[in-house]
Amino acid sequence: MTYLFSIRREDFLALWLIYTATFAGYLWLISKPLNTGLRFGLVLALCARLASFFFDPLLSEDYIRFIWDGLQWNKGVHPMAFTPTHLISLTGGTEFEQMLYVSMNSPDYYSVYPPVAQLIYRGIYALSGPDLVSAVLYYKSVILLADAAIVWLLLRLMRLRNIPDKRVLLFALNPLVILEFSGNLHMDGLMIAGLLGMLLCLELKNHWGAIAAIVFSILSKLLTLVLIPFMIEKRAWKKGLLLSILSVGIAYVLIIFFFGNHTGWVESLQLWFQQFEFNASLYYVARYIGFLIKGYNAIEFIGPTLAILFIVGAFFLWLKYIRSGSVDRVESILLLLTLYFLCSTTVHPWYLCTLLVLGVLSRFRYPIAWTYLVMLSYSHYHAGAYQEQYLCIAVEYMLLGAFIIWEMRIRMISRT
Repeated sequence: MTYLFSIRREDFLALWLIYTATFAGYLWLISKPLNTGLRFGLVLALCARLASFFFDPLLSEDYIRFIWDGLQWNKGVHPMAFTPTHLISLTGGTEFEQMLYVSMNSPDYYSVYPPVAQLIYRGIYALSGPDLVSAVLYYKSVILLADAAIVWLLLRLMRLRNIPDKRVLLFALNPLVILEFSGNLHMDGLMIAGLLGMLLCLELKNHWGAIAAIVFSILSKLLTLVLIPFMIEKRAWKKGLLLSILSVGIAYVLIIFFFGNHTGWVESLQLWFQQFEFNASLYYVARYIGFLIKGYNAIEFIGPTLAILFIVGAFFLWLKYIRSGSVDRVESILLLLTLYFLCSTTVHPWYLCTLLVLGVLSRFRYPIAWTYLVMLSYSHYHAGAYQEQYLCIAVEYMLLGAFIIWEMRIRMISRT
């Protein structure tokens, strides 16, 4: 595992080969014949995460923006008020700011990170100051705590759902989780912990706890906002509707309170959906067809069309969940987020960790396969080309599709 932490994304072939070997080891550890003990597996997972403390993040520069935002908060500057490029042009910046600016991706865009994330950035910079190494270690510590919370919440939910405890190792030992969270400081674990907290509180009929958990999740990363309707249950739909309205309302008020009249982040989110492209599936197919018909990239049309497709699909998934009363909430959410990523123009590898967690709680295993196949998307950076390798992306999604079809077929046969 430690070899993975030391490879730059530009060296894709080495990254892919070592990740493949690591993933094979992961499958061996979680296999039934080996029967890895829960305590041994969790200790091994902890050791792998602690090993990341000795390595810099090499697969992403996102953490640079985290530090930049925290620095601005501590200077009394709202990071949503100015783009980094604007601030540097106005003041020139300190030596540390200039170093961050040169290493940052998307310096011409406003920050898009919501309040919980921003509070963490602010707190960590207050502790680390202009010390990159200290800041990275603090971020790794927060992520380690988030992973621990996810494991604990998963165990609670698994026991309520009569799932063997050892299945938590599917998450704890997964190489993608360790590499992208502890290794490269992506903080989606906070959002996932909030989502699991909501699911647990709903199981325990702790409605205020469910509201607090999903609001925390949304304010960590806005993705889980689309899951609000699944707080509603057929047998208590009025109460569920009230919970949903309260959750959205509280999250909205806190965002407005935190960001005030600084709306640049909304502009950046719109540009994200309209201009950014990475590891897409349906979008790349639609874009190719658009080139054949119109002769240019019609992302301004394709993006909204795929959004409508997602909304329609999400509505039918929710309707089936509500009308049935017996359809599992976790599996419905898993399928919804899968549809969301298939309709997205950008699917970074760490996004799939949410699907993996939901897969642990469900009968589906395709999220595990996807956490392996998604590493093909790093071919985008091979030899510093920063260009999508469509053959690799095609292989990723064709194999994923084949695995999903095979899994569905097995489930259908088992029912007969």
